[in-house]
Amino acid sequence: MKKIMSNKLSDKELVEGMVNNNNVIIEYFLFEKCTSMIHSINHTVYQSKAEVKELINELYLYLRADDWRKLRQFDNRVQLITWVSLLAIRFFCKKQAAIMENESIDNLLIEQSAECTEEQMLQILEVENLMKRLDNQRYCVVLRKLFLEDVEAKQLADEMGITVDNLYNIKLRALKKMKQIVGKEKKDS
Repeated sequence: MKKIMSNKLSDKELVEGMVNNNNVIIEYFLFEKCTSMIHSINHTVYQSKAEVKELINELYLYLRADDWRKLRQFDNRVQLITWVSLLAIRFFCKKQAAIMENESIDNLLIEQSAECTEEQMLQILEVENLMKRLDNQRYCVVLRKLFLEDVEAKQLADEMGITVDNLYNIKLRALKKMKQIVGKEKKDS
């Protein structure tokens, strides 16, 4: 049934199912759609020390609060998973900052999000979602390092054991593939 959902339910239907407390849809969304996001948050915010199931439970409680108030605010401007990712990052960063009151939070994503506007964060999350659709992991690494982590091209080429020219060729092929994915999505919608 879960595989069927991934192909048939729109973001609007997912939201409606969750706010109507449809347990099958809630479980599908949290344990299927949100899994990679939760792993990323665990790695970034908690240095992979938190239990994934605990984070999913915390996210569920956060979204369900006040009769799904946060989820009811979803307006379809971006993909649901991107929108929920933004909420989750903010939630877990605030939660982590509260836990670590007396410790340095220099490495937390909360500082990065303080420097970014909401629109920039949404764009970063959209890029992350697109990169997850790339079949070639090398493309993902190159795009992530160059665009999201601002690694210098020469440094990345050296790390990868390739020339800068080769790195730029990989980058161009990766961007071309992403454009194809975006074009296909627009065509399908």
